Amino acid sequence: MTNTQSRGVLDQIQTEELQHLITVSTGFIDAYIIECHQTVPMLLPQNIVLSALNSPSHVQSIEWHEHNLPVFHVNNPVQRAGVALVIEGEAVDQRFALMCDSMPSSIRIRISEVVDEDHPLEDPSILQYVRLNDALYYVPAIEYIQKSIGLNVEA
Repeated sequence: MTNTQSRGVLDQIQTEELQHLITVSTGFIDAYIIECHQTVPMLLPQNIVLSALNSPSHVQSIEWHEHNLPVFHVNNPVQRAGVALVIEGEAVDQRFALMCDSMPSSIRIRISEVVDEDHPLEDPSILQYVRLNDALYYVPAIEYIQKSIGLNVEA
């Protein structure tokens, strides 16, 4: 492992530990429930969403604060307008937009109520299925999504 690769792994671990500490200290996390086309809803922590923008839904990129961000689509492709959620990355050039049909609903979750589900992971953009109050959701594989839309996630 090169020094650059080691630093990238350390940065990722530190960020994940910080998010874990914030979650553990309160026992709650604020999340968005994002309706996704042809799959169960996505559960996404609100602390990684920087902004929400109304947008035509067919775009491949959006401009946000003078940066052109690639778009990952979870919306219904027939719908003409949607909401682009700007998702934080480890660096400015790792940010992207998540195209949704509409503004997602918010929920405050007690971490102890979220249960991992054993489902086959056929879609690589899904990190884990979880159950909350008898409803099935998925947690996205952010790094895979970043790579799939052309972002360089190597540190």
